[in-house]
Amino acid sequence: MAEKILVLGATGLVGQTLLQVMEERNFPSFGKNPEFFFFASEKREGERIFFQNKGYEIQGMDKALDLAENGLVFFCGEEDKALELVPKLKEKAIVIDNSPAFRLAPDVPLIVPEINSERIKEHKNLIANPNCTTIQLVLALFPLTKIYHLERVILSSYQSVSGAGRDALAEFFYETEFLVMRQKIEKAEDSPFPCVIGDNLIPQIGNFDEKGMSREERKVREETRKILGLPELKISATCVRVPITVGHSISLYCEFQEEVKMEDIYPCLEKEEYLFLHRDGYPTPADVRGKDLVHIGRIRVDEDNPKGLHLWVVADNLRRGAATNAVLIAEEVIKQNR
Repeated sequence: MAEKILVLGATGLVGQTLLQVMEERNFPSFGKNPEFFFFASEKREGERIFFQNKGYEIQGMDKALDLAENGLVFFCGEEDKALELVPKLKEKAIVIDNSPAFRLAPDVPLIVPEINSERIKEHKNLIANPNCTTIQLVLALFPLTKIYHLERVILSSYQSVSGAGRDALAEFFYETEFLVMRQKIEKAEDSPFPCVIGDNLIPQIGNFDEKGMSREERKVREETRKILGLPELKISATCVRVPITVGHSISLYCEFQEEVKMEDIYPCLEKEEYLFLHRDGYPTPADVRGKDLVHIGRIRVDEDNPKGLHLWVVADNLRRGAATNAVLIAEEVIKQNR
């Protein structure tokens, strides 16, 4: 198992963060020493990349099909490329797909290992890595579902520009230059955003559907239901792009069947190793960058509904919301196949 490790999209923000996390965790830390191969778009082909003190040449993504046999593939590319390549790759290797292409397919496990690692064994050579906002949301909700019956979730997310990729981050830096010079911000013609992001907020991430819900909001709703195994959960999201580089934040409101007691909440959240609870103060995106824990603060029972609870949830979207979760999935795959 995992004679080869392939990373497709190795030069993107998530791909680069994935390599960093793998180095930090000495991945794979058990089993055979696999060969590593790295792939990116044609324009990056031939570039050099360094991983674990060794240089590698970037290859075009299509070449991964020739090398995938008996391998483990991290797919960190765009959705359209996933739709093209992942079905072919999974015929030869186990694929951990970070794109949204197959997350809601009934026969594809959607995994956050701390919550539903047992479902990994159901994979048919394809495992989906959830949306970055979904991951930190379900990690905050899951411990609470162990002590109360969750009925409704209402949230607003404040998502950094890195969640939209390298081009989005470049656009943000470009627009910020106008701000620093105290000039009117001009959006680049090829900007990935519908309006300026510098010194602004955009309450739209993805196209709107016929009900007025953005694609990101739909992802959060449906993926949360699937991961928690609560298909009827009432959940409503408003997803907002904010002008910061890294770190997603969520203002979260939950309703339960039972009345909420703070003496239950604090111990419940504090015992989870993947959470960091702020009893005093609160976390900000600047506090979580480069870290793998989901930080929670501003916890309070709703004044008008004793069954309602408010939380503020913050995490690094490139690490905990993408790369780290993918590596945790891969470690579990290797463990189950030892």
